[in-house]
Parts: sequence; C-alpha cells; structure tokens
Amino acid sequence: MGGFVSPPPEPGLSARVWLDSTCTQIGLAMARSIGDHAVKPIGVIAEPVVTQHKIHPDDEFMILATDGVWEFISSEEAVKVVSDNMHLGATKACQCLIEAAAARWHDEEGDYRDDITALVIRLQRLWDAETGKTKRKRETT
Repeated sequence: MGGFVSPPPEPGLSARVWLDSTCTQIGLAMARSIGDHAVKPIGVIAEPVVTQHKIHPDDEFMILATDGVWEFISSEEAVKVVSDNMHLGATKACQCLIEAAAARWHDEEGDYRDDITALVIRLQRLWDAETGKTKRKRETT
C-alpha cells in the first residue's frame, strides 16, 4: 500500500498524492480528501474526525473552521479572537478570525496559504430567543 507524491507544479499550488507512479490516475490535493474514497487503498482517510459537545445555555458561540484556520491558530486563541470581537457581531468576529489565520499563514509560510474557511454561530441569541418565547407565553396565561 502506498501512493506517489508530486511536488506543486508552481508556487501557490498543492502537492498531490497519486495512485500510480506516472501520475496519470487519480491525483488528490489533500484539502479535498473528504469524500475521495478512491485513494483509500493508498492510505488517505476520507473520514473526518468528529467530536460531540452538548450545547448549554451559557455557551456563547460555536466556531466551525477548516484546517487553514487550525494550522497555526490554537482552539484557545480562536476562542479569544472571536470572543474579543463578538460585540461587533458574529460576522465581524468571524472575519477577525479569518484575518488572524491569514496573517499567521503569512508569518509562517510567506505568500502561500491553505484554504481558510470559518463560520461563527452566535448561540446566545438562540437561547435569548427561546427565553423570550417562554416569557411571552407566561405573560399571556
């Protein structure tokens, strides 16, 4: 079992994993490995790592992000960036996180960077809305 790796064809492009040594069969850029089951025989795992967390009323937000964020930003740092900017709204807090990740990529890798995608979901508003509904129901009874 094993694949063949070709270097990036030019700056800013990805190295690829190939099924064959002549690089004519399926080639995989690692950012697209989820769902690429064709390269499973050479060791690429297409199963994402999944964890679970029960959401509680005191949880303020949730961050969903690609490896381009997590490469140089720890979970703790991401939470701090988002938390420090959440007063500006979830969209702006998310933008700050993406900008922090892009800056870190620039510091570490120069002009190259991986895909940076993130979502920040404000959970507190969900709880506030639920609490508001409960209050309104009580007031009308």
